[in-house]
Amino acid sequence: MKKIKKNSLTANQLKKELQNLKAYKDERVRLGVAAVESNLLSELIDLCKPESGVSHQACWSLEQSFLLHEDSCYPYLKEIGALYEMPINSSGMRALCKISSILSKKYYCKKESIVKSLLTQTIREQMVEGCFQVLITTDKTANMAYAVYSLFEFGKEFDWIYPELKPILLQKLDENYGNGFKSSARRIIAKLDY
Repeated sequence: MKKIKKNSLTANQLKKELQNLKAYKDERVRLGVAAVESNLLSELIDLCKPESGVSHQACWSLEQSFLLHEDSCYPYLKEIGALYEMPINSSGMRALCKISSILSKKYYCKKESIVKSLLTQTIREQMVEGCFQVLITTDKTANMAYAVYSLFEFGKEFDWIYPELKPILLQKLDENYGNGFKSSARRIIAKLDY
């Protein structure tokens, strides 16, 4: 694993590193942290866009930036929200759905959180759109699980979500998905029925 000195990564180096990035967690973490420490979050988010050629790798690294330096990502929530409306491949969307599941949980929890003032209606709607798109179009169970948890939280505000979500989950329970996803889907259905 290559070491990157603090504040030493340039935008061009970031893209080159992403072009060579494999799915190994330590590499995703290294680039996610380097993007934060080099003040390249804006560039990393731009590289998440499909036309960049490194979209899913950039999404993987953005997920790590968010998980390890969440506060540093807050100024970029508007740009992150816009990603949910883009045709990002399933590998990149898994990372984005994980981010939305964390943000939606913080937004709707009873405890005070800065997320409540930062996650605008527009961003929440973009995340809802992206999560429904994932749920309808992918067969990747991790993506679907993160999307379902996000949508459950968003449904606390948007009253149309639960009536749309339940039939999709019931249909997916009849399909050939793993027990992990089916367990998640059943848990959410039980909460919807409560």
